Amino acid sequence: MTDEQKLFSAFSPTTAADWEQRARKDLRETPLESLTWQTYEGIAVKPYFTREDIQHLNLAAQKPGDFPFMRGRTTSSNNWQNISQVQAENTGTAAIDKATDALLRGADGVHFVVEQPQLFDVAYLTEMIDLSKHPVSYTLKEQPDAFITRLYQALEAKQISHRNLQGFILYDRLTENGQLTHEESQNLLQVLDQTKDSPAFYGVTVNGTNFSSMGASITQEIAYTLSAAVAYIDRLTDAGEPLESVLRNMQFYMASGTNYFFEIAKLRALRLLWAAVLEAYQASPEMAAFLRIHSVSSSWYQTTLDPYMNMLRTTTEAMAAVIAGCDSLTVVPFDNTFNKPDEFSERIARNVSIILKEEVYLDKAIDPAAGAYYLEWLTDQLAQRAWALFKEVEIKGGFETAYQQGFILGAITEVSRRKFRNIATGRDVLVGTNKYPNPKEKIDFDPEELIQRADFDVTRAAYPTEVMRMATELHLRKRQRRPKALVAVIGQAEQRHVNAVFAQEFFACAGFETEVAHYASVEEASRKMEQTAAEVLIVSSAEAAFVREFGPRLRNHHAKPTVILAANPEHMKEEMLANGYEEFIFEGCDMSAITQIVHKKLHGDSDESAR
Repeated sequence: MTDEQKLFSAFSPTTAADWEQRARKDLRETPLESLTWQTYEGIAVKPYFTREDIQHLNLAAQKPGDFPFMRGRTTSSNNWQNISQVQAENTGTAAIDKATDALLRGADGVHFVVEQPQLFDVAYLTEMIDLSKHPVSYTLKEQPDAFITRLYQALEAKQISHRNLQGFILYDRLTENGQLTHEESQNLLQVLDQTKDSPAFYGVTVNGTNFSSMGASITQEIAYTLSAAVAYIDRLTDAGEPLESVLRNMQFYMASGTNYFFEIAKLRALRLLWAAVLEAYQASPEMAAFLRIHSVSSSWYQTTLDPYMNMLRTTTEAMAAVIAGCDSLTVVPFDNTFNKPDEFSERIARNVSIILKEEVYLDKAIDPAAGAYYLEWLTDQLAQRAWALFKEVEIKGGFETAYQQGFILGAITEVSRRKFRNIATGRDVLVGTNKYPNPKEKIDFDPEELIQRADFDVTRAAYPTEVMRMATELHLRKRQRRPKALVAVIGQAEQRHVNAVFAQEFFACAGFETEVAHYASVEEASRKMEQTAAEVLIVSSAEAAFVREFGPRLRNHHAKPTVILAANPEHMKEEMLANGYEEFIFEGCDMSAITQIVHKKLHGDSDESAR
């Protein structure tokens, strides 16, 4: 008898039917099927999973270090490199000094985002950092071949071999623009030729974050990243580069979001499908093992409001990437959306990896997700759907053709709109932004300047909510008071509370001073509200007669507030608009129209007070 048999001999085995029977009993009158939820990928996720859900996957044949490398290529540890990202302006000497300090404080390597490659002081870089010891990477927008030439010349002057370089070049105009010009293609060929003798320095990086930052689904991220990689392979091999040279020099640069289990399954599915792509190229199976994945915390989920919540988000994102087996990881500072990161926020970002290694020991367990029924099932589901989408792109002519025809951007836009709608309705929660705001939060930056900045990321999930909060903050600073939203609850029906509470929560998240007042009649409500200096008045009543009477009474209100009905008007919408209501707020509604009308009101009031 094995130790396992001794340990569990007292417990009888359970089946999926046993779990279902117990769950239905515990749920009582709630249908078990109601707990199944649909994802943006079209996957129906059950509330529990059992061995039966993964019996068809033949997991015993898949081990770490074995083809198709879904579980990674290493068999000794789950170690990853802790990479600090540094913005390099002008000559980059200040950035190099900051990078040197980061390496002394726990970072394994550095990723420079180089704004002006021709000015970057590579001689100073080679003097301050040992490039044969630390992985150093570079994001370049132009002339990557010229940059590498200068870097190699500086190394030669120091008598350092470029073969010992570690890191990567991120120059991916394909996923950024949907196509490669002839010049960009030639630049990439030169980079590949220059770096192919540096086995630990990757010259071809496929940037999947260009999809995730627009709100793409997980399957779209996987499928479009693979499709872009295939486009690069075809371009480079058609130009005469050997297939093996291209594959050995290629890595994926992927964002890790807050959907914890899906992000773990994402990298596993990506490696699985990469092996399938290489099989199609008839490459040797072991070539799939050379795929390198660099993960970075997602920009899509970063928020400007209650920014300390970003610490929790990035920790979750980092854990997902590490458990999935990323090769290196960058955690972006929590204040990155609105501020130049300082020593504190950079240290916190750098320490996430350190804590996950030194206190959680995630580097000790190879493929920590192995055997988890849900994760194994989810990896298979994502792989199936991503592979189907990848093949659809290839049928359309490949990545560049599908992108230029609008298929890729159109599909991502459709998903991102659903995400924005769910955030606006509170179905998807961004803590501190569209749910549970910090009422004591002090905004210590200029909202107007921030919104107008060219580098302010307006594609993030939180942006629509933040815009109204910024308008609220400007109103506060210019008029020395917060705008007010008054929710008038009229009558006695219990149903009125649902939409009234939803309205109060929405305007509280937008930074308004909110108040809920209960009135027995329209006369009482209109009499008292005519004296109220509120920018927004929300009427909540389950009685149609009250609703019809109230709107017209407020048309001559001295403050000319925005009047909103807290109800779904359904077939009465035109009548309610005619009665003086400007918008409607209820659970599940699209908040974009309300955001626009209120933002316009606040912006106009601020301009008037400024004059």
